[in-house]
Amino acid sequence: MKNICLVFVILLISACGNQPIRPDKQQYQGLEKAHYYYQQKEYKNAVQAFTQLYTKYRKDDFAIYLADSYLQLKDYQQAKQYYSLVKNSKSPLYKLIQAELYIYDDRYNFKLDNIEGQLRPRYLVLQAKIDSYHNNHINAALALIELSSLDSSYDVTNSIIVNLLQLTEKQLVAALFNLETTELQQGWLEAATITLAQDDESVEQWRARWQNHPASQMFNLTNNYKNVAVLLPLTGKYEKISESIQQGMMAALYRNASSRQQLTFFDTGSNGESFSYAWYGAIESGADFIIGPLEKNSIAQLVQINSSTVPVMLLNELEQENNPFGFYQFSLSKEDEVRNVANRLWQEKRKRIMLLAPETNSGRKLARYFEQEFNSIGGQVVSYAFYPEAAHDYSREIKQAIGLNDSTVRARNLKTIIGEKFKNTAQIRPDVDAIFILAKNKNARLIKPQLKFYQAENVPVYSTSQIQGNNAEHNKDLNGIKFCQSQFVIDSDSLENKVNFDTTKIESNKKFFAFGFDAIAMFPRLEWMQRMQNQQLEGLSGQLTVDGNGKVHRDLSWAQYQRGRAVLLPPIKLDSILDVEPPIKVVNQ
Repeated sequence: MKNICLVFVILLISACGNQPIRPDKQQYQGLEKAHYYYQQKEYKNAVQAFTQLYTKYRKDDFAIYLADSYLQLKDYQQAKQYYSLVKNSKSPLYKLIQAELYIYDDRYNFKLDNIEGQLRPRYLVLQAKIDSYHNNHINAALALIELSSLDSSYDVTNSIIVNLLQLTEKQLVAALFNLETTELQQGWLEAATITLAQDDESVEQWRARWQNHPASQMFNLTNNYKNVAVLLPLTGKYEKISESIQQGMMAALYRNASSRQQLTFFDTGSNGESFSYAWYGAIESGADFIIGPLEKNSIAQLVQINSSTVPVMLLNELEQENNPFGFYQFSLSKEDEVRNVANRLWQEKRKRIMLLAPETNSGRKLARYFEQEFNSIGGQVVSYAFYPEAAHDYSREIKQAIGLNDSTVRARNLKTIIGEKFKNTAQIRPDVDAIFILAKNKNARLIKPQLKFYQAENVPVYSTSQIQGNNAEHNKDLNGIKFCQSQFVIDSDSLENKVNFDTTKIESNKKFFAFGFDAIAMFPRLEWMQRMQNQQLEGLSGQLTVDGNGKVHRDLSWAQYQRGRAVLLPPIKLDSILDVEPPIKVVNQ
């Protein structure tokens, strides 16, 4: 009997040992409510609750939840401040907060460790942003596709498409044969591959195989234009430019061994004298899309006709600001380059600028545009001068702009006041952070040495693509100048894998070759790009977007003259938001 009782007692004790331990009181008062607010996405209430907890207990976990609550409220400064209070944490949420703050401040040169579980959707969003920034579009697309399968609240379809559209057929096929590719990803990759050629039979076969697959939206992006007319000045003074554009167009047409579009070229003449023949010839040929014309006189005649129902992409800009005709406008816009310069100066913390521009109507127009753009982002043009392009000596204009004349006058007045001779060295004005010169290569080679002569050699100089020249010996005078230009023009070999052809065989003008290439790569997607806006196409002439008025804009890469040669610069690294302000003080309450 005693043995039976002993066994019973042992079993009873053993059963009690498996029960959860319940503390007599909650360890952190208010924690349950704080977590409830956070999980319900009531982040304002979560901020108040976790602030009280952190103030009282100074726990890293509470600072992390505070930082993330502020992050969800888009209050990045507060998020940064509480993030900085965390002393030591290996929490996945802590790593995500760090990554989001870096990305908010345009810092992408870091590695984000893989995160599984409940936080994986947020990890995939951030990883896709990092991959897209580094032009690793295949990984970005695959991450977003996985995200779409995990959480339907993320609307990432357009982002998936944008990344897939950047890929060549070779890259897509390689991803398709990767054994780790999921079924959902495979459907997307096959759709993207078919889109490059988009023959009707392949599209129908895909639809039959992948019913109800979200990638079907890829076939709604591009307009299936097959008969494309191109209006160019094939004879006369623009003949060489048109030849380069033609070569770029044909390279784009056949880069994936696809020829679903047929290009027919029509000569408008060098001054629009043959435009009407070219235009009506294109219409009679049954063109369902027209690219061109290029030169201004032909565009003026087209505006007068104003009766076409065929969509048109001009290879230049309209004179008027409004666009009642609905034309798309694609040009190597100087205004876009000036805007690129303004943004670069601001990013490099050059906020007070001296401007030198040619004494021409276009020079003054671009100078005004730059000042408007630069003022709009917080910069200031503190001095400027306009120089005569035909002259060889710009000393008068440079001395005026950098303030040497004022320095000399001050010295003369001081001499008059004190009545004694003294040695004086004229000084340039101290409030100039950088110099922006609008100049052709030959003019810039005269301006830069004169800037050095007048003691401005230590002031950084910026310019546009006009400054580029091919003579390395002559261009040594331009050493140090930074200028915007397309990566393809600066270093076409670096893009050979992307374009899928031998870039060393391009003997024509690379700038206009890239222009023609992008015109063909982009025109089927123009309607979608205009509708979405801010969706970028990585072209050879720059990162391309289309605004609501149908105008294509370019964001360019940057180069610097070193030993007379243009050297591609890496993407700019901005200071991290994590280093901007000191941590806040948290006072016990």
